[in-house]
Amino acid sequence: MWEIAFYGIVAPIATLLFSLLVTIKFKRYFIVPIILFIGLNILTIILPMVQNVGWQALFGWATFYTIVSLVISLIVWFIRKK
Repeated sequence: MWEIAFYGIVAPIATLLFSLLVTIKFKRYFIVPIILFIGLNILTIILPMVQNVGWQALFGWATFYTIVSLVISLIVWFIRKK
């Protein structure tokens, strides 16, 4: 049951903080969504092997947080561009 808390509380906060920190400080706009997608999908592969959890929901959350990170990166990029 800890995966629900992870994808509901920890992942969104980490997505927001990591996206803002890396895009503002290091000006790496597209590396954070790629790292998030790969990192969360590693959990999507490992968790169903350890616990009785379906991979479809985990993949959906990983995709959603990747899109959120991409939107944040694009917004920061457009603001810095002006």
